[in-house]
Amino acid sequence: MAANTAKKSLSLGDTFSRLLRLRLPSGPVVTGMQLMDASETRLSQLARSSSASPEQIVAKRILDNPTDFRRWESEHARYMDGIAREPRQPLQIRALLTLSFALTHRQALFEFLRDRHLRGPQRRQVVAHFHGGAGYAQAMVAEHNNYLRSSASLICSAYIGSTTFAHSAFGEPLRAYGQMHMEYFRTYCEGLIAPADGPDSDAIQSLLPHLKRDVLEMRTRLLAMPAQSDRNRPLRH
Repeated sequence: MAANTAKKSLSLGDTFSRLLRLRLPSGPVVTGMQLMDASETRLSQLARSSSASPEQIVAKRILDNPTDFRRWESEHARYMDGIAREPRQPLQIRALLTLSFALTHRQALFEFLRDRHLRGPQRRQVVAHFHGGAGYAQAMVAEHNNYLRSSASLICSAYIGSTTFAHSAFGEPLRAYGQMHMEYFRTYCEGLIAPADGPDSDAIQSLLPHLKRDVLEMRTRLLAMPAQSDRNRPLRH
């Protein structure tokens, strides 16, 4: 009886695995060199454009400074090598989307400080919370450089995800995730600087779990989204 049950469970597991594989989009595995070529091409296109968009500004700053470019290139190559090591395209897509989430998170502190216009002790308090014992000036320089590199890599990852992999999570859904995460992060930081006995402190603390749950749920939805079509194809430049 135990043997029959085990065989039945194994058979069900094999059937589920086969069904799961059938659901996954198929397509060629993309190499690290292809991913880097596409990334550098995308940044060059943006830097040459006259749009003066936030993406254009980031691309131009990275490409105009040889030191910044070399550092970004080395870091981004490690990201792309990690994507390329995945043995199947569905796993490459998932890894690229997970990387995009992480890059979105890395932008959050600089964007909060820039948009909130904090000054004085409150600004230092927020920076110290995330950078520990590092000096304030040193932490701010590091945060700005981190923001530029993360933004450049996110630009490239979103472009590759929406064109090479033709996946529906990249584009507007990923931007919406960034906005939702920023709302959570902004509320978290407001909690850091709100007086513990002030009227806003309890409200912020009660709101945070709900915002975090929304971010995690959206992340799960994006990871479950299908490709836009079966147009998966080699990289185009």
